[in-house]
Amino acid sequence: MSETKDRLLEFLRYKGLGQQKFEISIGMSNGWANKVGDSIRENTLKKISEVYPELNIAWLKSGVGIMLNNGESEETLYTPKEEHPKERNQKDATEETAKMVLLLPVSAQGGSLNDFVVSVKESDCEKVVSPIRGVDFAMTVSGDSMSPEYPNGSRIFIKRINERAFIEWGKVYVLDTCNGTVIKILVPAEKEGYVKCVSINQDPIFAPFEVAFEDIYGVYKVLLCMSVK
Repeated sequence: MSETKDRLLEFLRYKGLGQQKFEISIGMSNGWANKVGDSIRENTLKKISEVYPELNIAWLKSGVGIMLNNGESEETLYTPKEEHPKERNQKDATEETAKMVLLLPVSAQGGSLNDFVVSVKESDCEKVVSPIRGVDFAMTVSGDSMSPEYPNGSRIFIKRINERAFIEWGKVYVLDTCNGTVIKILVPAEKEGYVKCVSINQDPIFAPFEVAFEDIYGVYKVLLCMSVK
C-alpha cells in the first residue's frame, strides 16, 4: 500500500466516509481509492480540494504538515469539538430528563413496588442514571436465585408492562406481589390464572413456584442489569 493511499484512508476514517461514497463525491469510478498510488493527477487533487476544502492537499501528496487546513493537530482529530454552553446545557437537560430514574428503596425479593409508589415521595428517593431509555425504575437484586446473570447486589433497570396484553415468556421480570417483589423468569403455568416463576440458579432451594395473577400488583420487564465485577 502506498503512503498516499494510507493518508487518504486516514482522512476517510476521520470523516467517517466509505470509499465508495468518497469516490462518487469526487466523480471517480468505483474502486479508485484502492488503486491510489504515490502520485495523484492534479485535476483529481483539484476536485478533492473543491469537495473537501478542509483537507491539506500538500499533506495528502507528501505527508508534509498536518491533515487539516484549519490547524487541528493529529492529537485533536478524534476529539469532539467543544459545544456552545447553551447547546451543552440544553443537551444535558434533555439527557437528564430521559435517563435519570428513581432507585427504589426495596430489593427484588422483599418490599412492594405498590407500597413504594403510594407512600414514598419522589423527592425523598435517590436518582440514578440509566444507560438506556424507556426505564421506569431501578432496583437492587437481593439473593442468589438469579445468579450468575443477576448476582446479589447488582442493579436492574425495569419498565412496567401491561401483563393483560401479553407476556413474553422466557424473559426476566420483576413481579410486585402481595408477598413482596421477586425477580424471575416467567413461563406459562399449568393452572389457569397463574404464572410460573423460574430461577436461573438450579439449586433445589430455588425451586419454581406459581403466583396467581390476582395477587400481582404489577409486572416489570428487566431491561438491563449492571453489576460490579
